[in-house]
Formats: sequence, C-alpha cells, structure tokens
Amino acid sequence: MSKVKKSVYLGVLMIFVFVFSLIIPMGVQAVETDPDGKIEKGQMIDDDWFASGERVVVDGVIKGDLYAAANTIVINGVVHGSAFLAAQTIEINGAVKGSLYGAAQSLYLGEEARIERNLFYAGFALQAKAGSKVGKDALFTGYQAALEGQIQRDVLASVGALEVNGEIGRNVRVTVGEPEEGQTRSMPFYTAPGAPPMIPTGLRIKEGAKIGGTLTYSSTKEQSEGIKAKPKGEVIYKPIETADRQTMLGKSRDSLPYRVGMYVLNRLQEIVTLFIIGLLGVWLLPQHLQGWKERMKTEPLAAGISGLLTVLVGYGGAALLALVLLAIGILIGVLTLGGLSRTVLGIGFSSLGLALAIFSLIVTYVSKVLVSLWIGEWTMRRFAPQAAEKILLVLLVGILIYVFVRSIPILGWVVGLLATLVGVGAIYLVLRDRIRLPSKPMSSVEALSSDG
Repeated sequence: MSKVKKSVYLGVLMIFVFVFSLIIPMGVQAVETDPDGKIEKGQMIDDDWFASGERVVVDGVIKGDLYAAANTIVINGVVHGSAFLAAQTIEINGAVKGSLYGAAQSLYLGEEARIERNLFYAGFALQAKAGSKVGKDALFTGYQAALEGQIQRDVLASVGALEVNGEIGRNVRVTVGEPEEGQTRSMPFYTAPGAPPMIPTGLRIKEGAKIGGTLTYSSTKEQSEGIKAKPKGEVIYKPIETADRQTMLGKSRDSLPYRVGMYVLNRLQEIVTLFIIGLLGVWLLPQHLQGWKERMKTEPLAAGISGLLTVLVGYGGAALLALVLLAIGILIGVLTLGGLSRTVLGIGFSSLGLALAIFSLIVTYVSKVLVSLWIGEWTMRRFAPQAAEKILLVLLVGILIYVFVRSIPILGWVVGLLATLVGVGAIYLVLRDRIRLPSKPMSSVEALSSDG
C-alpha cells in the first residue's frame, strides 16, 4: 500500500473512530443533559453528560463521559470518563481521565491540560502547549500540529506540517508534507475566523525536543535539515514516490491479477454487507422478515408490480416534497419570519432525509436479503432438508447464490432489478394490509333495523 493511501486511510480512520464512539451503546448508568451548556465550578455531574449549543463550558466535574457539540467547547474542570467532542474550536485546560476524541477546526491543549489515556483528533490544527500531557498515545490527522507538551507513548499522524518542541516517550510515525520555502501554502478550503495561523509545511524537530524511540517519517522529500534534535532511536525516512508510483499503479490496475482481486474483494464486501443486515433483521425483526418473505413467495407478480410503483412513488414523492418544503420556507422567509423559516426547513429536510435514508436502505439491501432468504430456503429444502431450519445457514447460502448470479453480466443486472422490486413490493403489501382497518361487523340490532 502506498504512503499516500496510508495517509488517506489514517484520516478516514480518525473520523470513523470519532463517529463510531458517539454511537457505542452506553452502560447502565443514567445520562444528564443541560440546555445552557455549562457546568459551573464546584458543580458535579454523577453521570454521563450531553451538551450542545453555541458554547459549552465545563468548569466543574463530570463523573462519566462527556458528549458535546458546539461552536466552542472549553474544559477547565475534570471529566472522569472520556470526552467525545465536535466543534469549531476545542480548548482543554483541565483534565480528561479517559481518552479524548475530537473533531474540530482547532484543538488547543493548554499548559494545565491532562489527558490520561489517548488522544484522537481530526481537524485543521492541533496545538499542545508546554506543560500539557497525554498519558498514552496521540493519533491525529489534519493540516498542522505543534507539539510542545508531553506525550508519554507513541505519536501516529498524517499532517502537512509537524513541529515538535516537547517530549515524546516512545516512537513518532508521521506522514508529512514536503517543506516549502518562505510562505505557507494556501489552503484549498475555507477556514473560519479564529483559526490558528498557518505554519509552513514540513517536519521540524526543534532543539529542545525529546523523542525516546524511533522517528519514522514519510514524505516526497528528505527533511533531515529540519531535525535539530536527534531521537534516542533511529531516524527513518520513507520516500513517497509520486509520478512513477502513479504510472505503475495505473498499469497494475489493467493487469488480470488486479482485476480478479478487485472482483473477489467486491463480491466479499457485498456478501458481508448483506449478511450483516440479514443478521440484524433476524435478530430484531424475525417475524416481519418471515411475513415479508412468505408474501413474496405467494404473490411474486403482485409484489413486483407493487415494488415498481413503490420505488417510483417513493423517490418521486421525496423530490416533490423537497420542493414543497423549499417553497414553504421561502414563503415564510418573505413574510419576514426568517428564524421560523430556518426552523421549518431544518426540521422538514432532516425528517425527509431520515425517511429517504431508511427507504433507500430497504430498496438497496433489505429487498436483497428477503430474496436471499427465499433462495436459501428453497435450496436447503431441496438439497439439505435436515438443515433447512437453521436460519443463519439458510441466509448465508441464499446470499452466496444471489451474489454469484448478480455478478453475471446482463443477467445479474436483471436479477438485481427483479430482487429489488419483488422485495420492496412484498414489504409494501404486508404493511398495506396491516394499515387497513378491518370492516366493522354490524350488531344484531343494526341488522334487524336494516331488514325492517
């Protein structure tokens, strides 16, 4: 894998870690929220704390984890758990006894900042002042990082510019931009007011820096001139090839082994995706899956026609509803109710987006899972009836057969289309029947009166 790819993957990993951390199921402890987004000095929260707003300030103590999203987040107090933060600016002057997961334009660790476990950060700039301390590892990606404090273990980073003038206990492994003379590079994206000043790209290890292990850096240019303080271990330079590497990569993509490998990888990804969604369905909605599958088996033609209409009406209706919401928002705005207009548009489009995402999930994946269950059940009952009741085995066999047929040119496209329409249509027919109200039987009195 090329160094450029590793840099991209590291950045994606950082963002994934942060987002994933926000959706991890919490423990059994309770949760507290605060609409004003502030914990005063001397105030203590015994549970996890959720906060959002223009500015979130923690001057007190949080016994659990902190989840915050705001324009500015400031921690002057103590968080006994981990902190999951998303903001334009994050400022840490207190202590986080767990790990810090941050996504922001800038992250500032003040002189009294203490992060007792790990630091994960994705954003434009990271600044750790002298006196700040990270108890374990620091993993970050962005444009620039200036490390003047202490990181007790390893640093893993992908940045355009890195300056180290503090202490790192073990190894530094970084992918860094090439050094530039004089002016700093102009950024290809917008940075909001209040962003820290840009520093020149490249690697600079200042004379006062201490690195207890190995310094490994990857760049398009060798940067030994910027290393003023030598680490206790080796300095390893791993060049990033550009034009030659891209030429070779382009040729390799045309080779038969590459194509076969990508074909196999894509099929495996499809199998894993469908199997995971199928597992969730079997776990959370077993009766619904069974009902949808039976309807698909008994009325495939009706399900196919209903699926076609459902897909057309679903996506067409979403587009029409979006235009209606936009028109309503503009109308309210013209009536000088700007704040209400933004609220209506925000709630409306958020709800529409959620509904469209769920609908697309059904169209893209759930419909194929239903067809796979049908295929797997038929196959197992015919060739291995003793295992036909093992739902997970039935699901896996059906998915393998479906993905194989789906990969055949032309035929696979037709099969995929039919699977989508029949699966969506079966779900629609079952839901339609459940929504319909049963006709109310007449009482004996009503029957006699009608006869009279």
